[in-house]
Amino acid sequence: MRNTSHAGHIVHVIDNLSIGGAEHVVVLLAAAHRRLGLEVEVCALTEPTPLAAVLADHGVPFTCLHRGSSNDPGAVPRLWRLLRSRHPDIVHTHLFYADVFGRVAARLARIPIVVSTEHSTDPSRMSLRRRVSMRGTASLVTRVIAVSDAVGTAVRRRTGIPADRVEVIPNGIEVERWTDATPAERAALGVEPDAILLGAVGRLDAAKAHDVLIDAVAAWDDPRVRVLVVGDGPLRAELEARASRLGVASRFRWLGVRQDVPSILAALDIYVQPSRFEGHSMALLEAMVSGCACVTSDVPEIEAVLGTAGVRARAGDARSLATELARLAADPDERRRLGAEARRRASRFSIEASAARYADLYARLASERGLAWR
Repeated sequence: MRNTSHAGHIVHVIDNLSIGGAEHVVVLLAAAHRRLGLEVEVCALTEPTPLAAVLADHGVPFTCLHRGSSNDPGAVPRLWRLLRSRHPDIVHTHLFYADVFGRVAARLARIPIVVSTEHSTDPSRMSLRRRVSMRGTASLVTRVIAVSDAVGTAVRRRTGIPADRVEVIPNGIEVERWTDATPAERAALGVEPDAILLGAVGRLDAAKAHDVLIDAVAAWDDPRVRVLVVGDGPLRAELEARASRLGVASRFRWLGVRQDVPSILAALDIYVQPSRFEGHSMALLEAMVSGCACVTSDVPEIEAVLGTAGVRARAGDARSLATELARLAADPDERRRLGAEARRRASRFSIEASAARYADLYARLASERGLAWR
């Protein structure tokens, strides 16, 4: 038995630390737990790791195990060696390869508690190999945390993990960072003063449905519209080509990864998130707490976060999205009302609240296994 002064040691394991929602959750959670007095570190299976610098700013130790592919089974012995040297109480995994390889390595290293967070409903069909891997390692995990009720339902369906081993803990954000931002100068963003300014933040992949946004802007056909797209990803070239083909390339500003997202959000007239599926969207929470009027798709994961504090269009339907954008653009009073309601609603999703719930979970699981924890 450890002595009663032991504060608990957690190693978070994730595929990589690229710019993305799950990766931001890990960084924020690790920093918040360090502030709570827990011993915490983060391990990425592979590069890229641009968010490692944020961990360093918060004094959170970080290790990248390898430069190769995430799907290399050699991650198991590499991670096993790390865990044997660290002796953590809990291994907490995030995303597919970290879940599969992390669970195996943790059990081989005799780690008493393994927790996995599921970040998305992702309805796409899993390969047989992935299904077998997820179900085959399900018995190795102590508890699965879903970031929303919808994700919890999807997890149980995909993995067969029983309901009593799945809990829901919503994501949290740094509320103050987003509420106090000074709006970016439109001229610096290449936007005219009288433009109807829309914005979308997120990875440029199929899930985020930027193609639907481009089609909606083309269908709306208002020359005053400008769209700031913050983020990068595998579909960027394809999306830019689509905007050109539809004759709306001049209305889009492809900003890539930015460090001034709070200021960009503060400058928007409308925030747009037409996702095909989500988990518990960090980008949407950040837009809401920034006071943005939000137009989103009507997928259940978003509805649970946004509630009545925004406008929803049919998922995948560009004309529905165009109609809702045009209606809200013409009603500044409604935009102000929705922005204020969104800010109130999102303020309860703080990283402090989320981190406290995880810390309570860790303590409860430790107590069940006879580990001293404070």
